[in-house]
Parts: sequence; C-alpha cells; structure tokens
Amino acid sequence: QRSEETVQWGATTVAATMRLAHAANINTFVTGGTGGVHRGGELSLDVSTDLIELSRTPVIVVSAGVKSILDVKRTLEVLETFGVPVGAWQSDEFPAFFSPESGVKAPSRFNDAMSVARAYISGRELGMDSGMLVAVPNHDPAGENVEKAIKEALHEAEAAGIEGRDVTPFILRTVNEKTGGDSLRSNIALVKNNAKVGADIAVAVSDIRFNSEATIQSIQLPANDAFASHSDSESTQTTSSEHNNNDEVSSRVVCVGGSVIDIIAKSSADEKMIIGTSNPGKVFKSDGGVGRNVAEVLGRLGDKPLFYTSIGKGDGGEGILSRLVGCGVLTSDESVFFADGVSASYVALLDDASDLVGGVADMDANQHIPTPSVEALSGTEFVLIDSNAPSQVMIESAANAVKAGASVFFEPTSVPKAKQICEKDSFIKNVSYAFPNEDELFAMSKIPLEGQNAADDLEHVKHTATSLLGRMRPDSPAHVVVTLGPRGVLLASKVGGAESSVEHTVFPAEAISKVSSNGAGDTLCGAFIHALLNGADEKQAIRFGMKAAILSLQYEDGAISPYI
Repeated sequence: QRSEETVQWGATTVAATMRLAHAANINTFVTGGTGGVHRGGELSLDVSTDLIELSRTPVIVVSAGVKSILDVKRTLEVLETFGVPVGAWQSDEFPAFFSPESGVKAPSRFNDAMSVARAYISGRELGMDSGMLVAVPNHDPAGENVEKAIKEALHEAEAAGIEGRDVTPFILRTVNEKTGGDSLRSNIALVKNNAKVGADIAVAVSDIRFNSEATIQSIQLPANDAFASHSDSESTQTTSSEHNNNDEVSSRVVCVGGSVIDIIAKSSADEKMIIGTSNPGKVFKSDGGVGRNVAEVLGRLGDKPLFYTSIGKGDGGEGILSRLVGCGVLTSDESVFFADGVSASYVALLDDASDLVGGVADMDANQHIPTPSVEALSGTEFVLIDSNAPSQVMIESAANAVKAGASVFFEPTSVPKAKQICEKDSFIKNVSYAFPNEDELFAMSKIPLEGQNAADDLEHVKHTATSLLGRMRPDSPAHVVVTLGPRGVLLASKVGGAESSVEHTVFPAEAISKVSSNGAGDTLCGAFIHALLNGADEKQAIRFGMKAAILSLQYEDGAISPYI
C-alpha cells in the first residue's frame, strides 16, 4: 500500500482524454475548453494537439469552445482543414470560453442533442474517423469581467516574454487574481452546463444505437422449425438462370403482379428543380414493378417465391426473368406469359430531394398476367397481389388463395388503381394485409378526404385505416400497414372475431440521408412477409421491414438494394 507521499497526481489533455475515452468505448466527453491555435500561431506554429486528435479519434467533445486566450478564428480554420465537424449549441456565434460571444460565426448550429447524435452516427456509418466539437456558450454573468482580465493578462505575458506552454498557466493564474475568483466560479458554472448538454447528447447517441443496432443482417427472428424443414426440402429446386419449365413448382409465398422496366430521371441535388424546362441530373434504367420488386426482396432473403407475371417478347424481357432467378425467385411456364410487343414500362421524374414529381406508365403487357389456380396454390401460406394485374385476375387470385388456405397481401401501385379495385367488396373482402401509402389508403376507403391537410392528421389516417379493416376478412384478423413517409409507419390491426377491436401502432422513421424513395415500400412489404414466414408477429415484422427499407432508400441504382 502506497503512502500519501508516494502518490503522484496528474491531468490529461483533451487529446489524451479523447484517446482514453475511445479506448473505453465512450463516445462523448465534456471539458471546459479545448486547445487550439495560439495567438501568433501563424508565426510560431504553436498549435494544440487537441485539434489533431479531433481529426482522428471519433469522440464527441463538448466544451465552451476553445480557450479564449487562443486565436478562435484560426482554430476553426485548422479544424475545417482537418475535416472536423464543429457546431455551436443553440447559437450562430462560436463562443469564447468565458463569453458566449467571440465575433466569429460558428460553422454550424446544433439546436438539440438528437441533431448532434444523428450527425455523429452518420459520420461513423460513413466510415469517418474524426471526432466532433460541440461548443456550448457560457452565459455566466462573470464572463464579461473575466474576458477583460484575459486581455490584460495577455499583454502582461507578452511584455514578460512568456511563450509556449507557459502562457496558459500564467494567464489562468493572473486572471484568477484579477477577478477575485470570478474566473474560477465561471469556469465551474460552464463545466456544469457543458456536463448537462454532454449527458443529453450521450443519451441521444445511445437511443439511436439501441433503436438501430439490429440491422437487416443481424435481426434475430423467432425460430421456426417448420421454416427450417421446408427450406431444407426446397434446397434441391432449380437455381439456374432460366425459368423452370416444370409447371409443378410450388412455394410458401407467391407473388402476382407486374414486371416493369423502370426509367428513373433524377434532378441534380445541387440545383433546385425548375418545372417546365430541362434540368441537369441523371437517368437510371432498372427492373421494377411492385410485384417484381417484392419477389426480388423475398428472393434475396432466401424465401424462393414463385412469381406470376407477364413480359414482352420484343425488348429483352427475358432478361428480367433471368435476373430474378439469379436473386432466388422461382418462375415456370404456368406462371409467366410472354406477351407480343414490349414489356410494361414506367418513367418516373424525381426532384432534387429525390421525391416523385410525376410519372408515365405503359402497362399494356400486364393485361396478360396469369391467374394462379387453387391447385397451384396448395401449400402456399401467403399470396402477394399488386394492382398492375387486371381487376379480374386480382379478384380470382385472391379468391383462389383464400380457398387454398393462404393469406392475401395487397400492394396498391397507384391511387386510381387502388380506388378502382376497392370500390366493390369482391376483392378487398379476401385481403388479410394491405400496404397502402396515405393517398392510396384514402382512395381504397369509402371515407372522403376532407380538407387539404386531412392526410397529415394522424387520427384521421387511423380512422380511415379502421374503416378499411371493416371491409377486410370479416371473420378473421386483418392488418393495414400505412407508410407515412418521414413520419414512419402505421400498423392498424383488427383482432378477434365478431367482437373484434382495432389496435393502432405508429413506428417512427429513422433519420437517414435518402437517395431514392422508389422501391422502399416494396422492400418493407417483402421483408415483412419474410419475417412472418420466420415466425415473427406483425410488430416484429414491421421493425424488420423498416430496416430493410432503409437499404433501398439509400440505394441509387435501382428500386431494390442488392445489400438486402
């Protein structure tokens, strides 16, 4: 046991503390002020290693800015050169340690802890190794008096020839003497304030990581022995690049819908899109169609869906099938119709924010999509139908699915089609799961949309979803999954029989950098079905589907991300 005389005390710099915090897997730490470029540093090259450490260690540093005895403007210039994100807390001006004002504009502004946490998490996801500096203004009343004393102490240090690392302790000691202890009291106050802000940021980072730590690859779905044995029995089925000529192909999940050649024109994000004239941007061509997209998601997730569709003979439509089979999708002579002419095509125009401005659809080839028979659906658990198929095909496919004991999923492809197929009960009465967006939900329901802002009223959306559930599977459970854009997803579930009740659950969306919204809803639907096939309940399936949808939202070169 050491005696008191042999114990040596020391302190760590911001740079050393960052390194230690990172080694201990701590993402946020609080200090009084960080080092920076000393006044006259352009001549002496006296620059704190804190700035270098901020450029290479991914830790959020919360401080009252750089020490006011330093050159604030040149310090921010160096941090910019090193690529370190810097922002002032609820202020547009970078603070000067004791004073909330430095006369220097802050590089950015953070209004709350969640915005800091999201910026930090985004940087880590992009592979950036730099830290972040959050500068919190010190509003202690003694600050102005302290700043005056600092300026006097700087002049005294210069006159005494004090240089280098001896400057800081001299200034702090002199200022404390000049202010009668005000500097120490102000220092304590700012550290306490910084600690509160830092704690809020640390909690926000933890919340984001807790909510998003389960990725599409790592989410653990409930064990399903039936699924495992079925997958083993299916392992001998065809995986070649051609569709199967054997009409007796079967699967636990069948998709009925369109195969579409998507042409996506996206306006440049650097310039605001101008309607009525040409805009710079990029044009992408890829395979699409709601039914095809959902089938691809299921195929990539290993579910081997059987796909009923129609493609054109004259434009290389067979390539669509070949690429689908390569993703694990099953087809057969019975499930695919080769139509004369071209395949269905869709041209979409996205604005500079990657949101849909408008589109044109040539869907004549979809008029020949085959109807799966009751016998073909034997053993099938889920049948997904999109509204690209002719109305009669949709009605008969849904009826055959129910007769075969399968649950029907419905994916509307547009507001007019959603409205048309749901005007009569012959189709919707057989649907167990519907996946509309808000506009499609109101089109499917017989409740009129009153007022321009009605769709933004979540209670009105819930009421409309409840009304639609009343027309779906009268004596069985049913679910409506409404995509709400940046607000997330609403799950409306009807449970029970004659005395059924409706439960509403809203799943908030994660804040992400969106590249394209095309295909995100289809990804949600496909991943949702996959989760159910693996024993998940509807809420678990929504969470899994939303994780998968993020991948497609951030994928630019097609509707469905190949990383699913």
